[in-house]
Amino acid sequence: MEKYLKRTPRVKPDRDVVACSSSSGLKQSTLHSLKGVVVVEEIEYLKCKLQLPGQSVDILLTSLKELSKKVPPRHILLSTKIGHTVNKLRKHPDQAVSSEAKRVYVKWMSYFKEKREKPQIEVKYDKKTEDVRLTAKRLFSEVLGTEQSNFTVEAVEREVFHCHKRRACPACRRTMRAIVFKLRNSEETKSSLLNGALSIEEFVKQNKKI
Repeated sequence: MEKYLKRTPRVKPDRDVVACSSSSGLKQSTLHSLKGVVVVEEIEYLKCKLQLPGQSVDILLTSLKELSKKVPPRHILLSTKIGHTVNKLRKHPDQAVSSEAKRVYVKWMSYFKEKREKPQIEVKYDKKTEDVRLTAKRLFSEVLGTEQSNFTVEAVEREVFHCHKRRACPACRRTMRAIVFKLRNSEETKSSLLNGALSIEEFVKQNKKI
């Protein structure tokens, strides 16, 4: 297996902690739990879920509710085009989805009118983590017989990374290897994944390692 799937990156962004004062004393919360912190990977991950063909209403609603917890700055909206994705869902045939999409969209627009370009924190990942992820995408595309830009390849990689708390840890790399092995040795699984018969969430869950 590729060398980058065997390395453990030294930087672990999700372990960052911010101390927050309150009337009851000093409390701690993770950096990513703060409203002003925008994790681009999280935005891209949720965007993948929203755009996946045949996505279930439950997952669409869950993803939209997660997005409502953050307000991406304008440059993130432009670079990820998440605003466009959410806006399109305002016309979704399911009323609950369309209503939630409208709520998120209006919330973001209202915030920008009030706050303009208020500085926000953007969390990025170290080069070793990015190398591991790029290697995984390449291997997934090879076993699936598609381009790396294929939507399924991206969605599988992001699901693996997210289910391991956005860390390219040993368990994450073991899951990546297990997925490559499974797809390489099961044409039925490969076909089901590509045609949407097998959900990406369920597939990753089945092959997740600890």
